[in-house]
This record gives sequence, structure tokens and C-alpha cells, in this order.
Amino acid sequence: MKRTSRNSHKPVCLSSTALCYFAFMELKRDLAIVLRSVPFEDRHRVVTAITENHGQISALARNAIQSRRFGGTLELFAAAEWTFADKQGAELCGLRDAVIRRSFEGIRADFDCLSLASVLSELMLKVAPQRTSAPELFRLHSNSLAVLEERGADLRILNTYLAKLLQWNGTQPRLQACSGCAIPLDQVEEGAELTCLVASAGWLCSKCRRDGLAHVQGGSDTGFQQAQIRLAPLGILDFQVSVALPIRQASRAAQAGRKDQLDLFRFLEALLAYHLPGLDRQPLKALRFLGIESSLSPQPENPPRNRPLRS
Repeated sequence: MKRTSRNSHKPVCLSSTALCYFAFMELKRDLAIVLRSVPFEDRHRVVTAITENHGQISALARNAIQSRRFGGTLELFAAAEWTFADKQGAELCGLRDAVIRRSFEGIRADFDCLSLASVLSELMLKVAPQRTSAPELFRLHSNSLAVLEERGADLRILNTYLAKLLQWNGTQPRLQACSGCAIPLDQVEEGAELTCLVASAGWLCSKCRRDGLAHVQGGSDTGFQQAQIRLAPLGILDFQVSVALPIRQASRAAQAGRKDQLDLFRFLEALLAYHLPGLDRQPLKALRFLGIESSLSPQPENPPRNRPLRS
């Protein structure tokens, strides 16, 4: 199995003294889609985006709160052409100008679409390398938002998105045949229940299923070395389709029902957490708004600094 390391997302820390550096930064232009936008001090915003040619970047948008300087370009999911000042070694870019290309207003107007798009943004914040070109991730995110706005919230869009992230990472699941007896997927009897193995990214037929392995479910904390998830053959077939076709076609071609799609989501989520180096295993926060239970367990946060630990 091929695995390629990627940079994990790191939170941005900013002091107000960073403002004085922007006059000496190089001006750049790129297409950007907003992943997160948070206030800074009283008038400014720190905006994190996935860009076409610069990977994940965070920029300070000065006077963005009290003026109409940036219009709707800093709204969540908005796609715009950014002009930003950049300096090697600086934590933040300085956003100088932004011209809207697609607002994705339809996503923000629908709660389910908003929730699903928020899950996609959380995933991209975790996965996208910082200041390293990843145009395939930009296209994946842009195309996924377009399909979501056109068709509405659909779990198949999320599953295809996860499958594409695994493909980008270099993870090559063994989906064509049973990892035990090598029976092809199309020869598995209808109604059979397959056992999907997270560590080896493969599956076992009912005859080869081994006893004593942990079944990953929401709320469990089994680790992934011996984890497995039960899934119908149709779910595996949808996984194959998601890898082989563009997201617009794959999400339409998927055939599994909601139960099988939920099981496939848990398998994909566990695969990503196990096989993507440096990815934190915190559950995606926006999942709860979609009524989806994560297969990951909340991880303990780092204790506050300068406070003694209680024994």
C-alpha cells in the first residue's frame, strides 16, 4: 500500500505587530475558497482558504468587519480571486483585494447543505498542505461545492469526497476481491455482509471472516490496527465508483441506500484517520447537524499552560 506524507493543519496564532510587515510582502494572485473566517481584534478578520496554486493559506483582511471593502468574498465557501501580500516565514498573508467568482449562496441558504459543506471544509482544513501547491484538492473542493449547491445535501457527495482524499493521499484500497480467499466482489452472493479491514484497506467475505477483531462503531476507542467495519457489497461497489469517476458522476452513479452509505462513511473516515500521516483523529464537529455518528472517539485536549496537573 502506497502512502504519502502530507502536512497537517496547524492553528494560526497572531499578534497585532504582524500588521506592519504587510507593506514589504510580495503581491500574488490566486483563486481561493474560504474554509474558515474568524474575527481578529475589533475590525479585522483572519480568513483561511484552499487556493488553486498555494495550498492552504491564512490571510489577514484588514477592516473587513466594519467596512464593505471585501463584500461577500469572505463568506464561508465563497470562491474569489485573491490579491494578497506574502512574505517568506510570515504566519499570515495580507489580503489586499478579492473579486467574487462564485458565492455559493445556495449552500448557505439551506441548513443541510450548509452542514455538509461545513464537514467538507473541516476535512480540507485537516488535510490540505499549507503554502504548498495542491491544485487537485482545490478542484475537488470546488467541484464538490458545485454539486452540493446544484443537487442538495447527499451523503454520497461526502463519501465520494472522502474516497478522493484517500486517492490523493496515495492510499490504494484492495476492493476488487476478498483479502482472504480472493473471491471477486461481483461473485459475492447478494445480501452478504463483508468485513472491511481498516489497517489493510481491504475486505473479507463471510467465509473468511475472523473472530475476535474489533468492530469500529461510534463511541468506541479500539484503535485501528485490528479494526473492522461490516459493509454490504453494494457499499464496496460505490467505493470503487467514487475512486474511478469524477465527483459529479460518481455521486450520481452510487447505488447503495442510506444505511449502506452510513456504513461506507464510517469505513472511509476510519481509513483516512489511519492512513493519512499526521491527521488528528478528532471527530468532525459538523457531523452532528447531519445526524451522522462518527466512528472516531474524541481525543483529550492539551491541558492549559501554566496550570498544574491534578493527580
